[in-house]
Amino acid sequence: MTIPAYFGNFPFPPDEKRPHHLTADRFKMFIYTGNKPYSSDLNYLLASTDKMTTGIYQLAPGSNFDPADIHAGDEVYYVLEGEVHLLNPETGQTERMGPGDSILIPMGVPHRGYNFTDKAAVILFCIAPRIWDEKGPPTGYFGATRLFKSERRAAE
Repeated sequence: MTIPAYFGNFPFPPDEKRPHHLTADRFKMFIYTGNKPYSSDLNYLLASTDKMTTGIYQLAPGSNFDPADIHAGDEVYYVLEGEVHLLNPETGQTERMGPGDSILIPMGVPHRGYNFTDKAAVILFCIAPRIWDEKGPPTGYFGATRLFKSERRAAE
């Protein structure tokens, strides 16, 4: 899968960047990932240049995104509404975040988001310098998933 042409070029190509009022009617909508709509999140791309990508994503009540996302840049989440649980499948680290909470996800760190509530979660994200490499978004997560609670219970 390749990255859509608007990543790195929205609302303008890098050589035409200028201050621009970004209005909601111009945002690009995309689903991560389009090949798994039953376990995806709905995204609104606010801006994407050669230096950063910013958008808003929504997780429906009771949903998650799969596969784990892995970015070609550092990512910051800021929760606007609802609650999201993040899982790093490599380490088993989980974080529960609510409105006003933020997290830094370093480049290359896999992460999955879950919404265990009955209300939508809405998250602002910014990734710099690039959202994905030239191959596009991951098609799967092929490593083992660590879950601390189950490992701890098994050892008790």
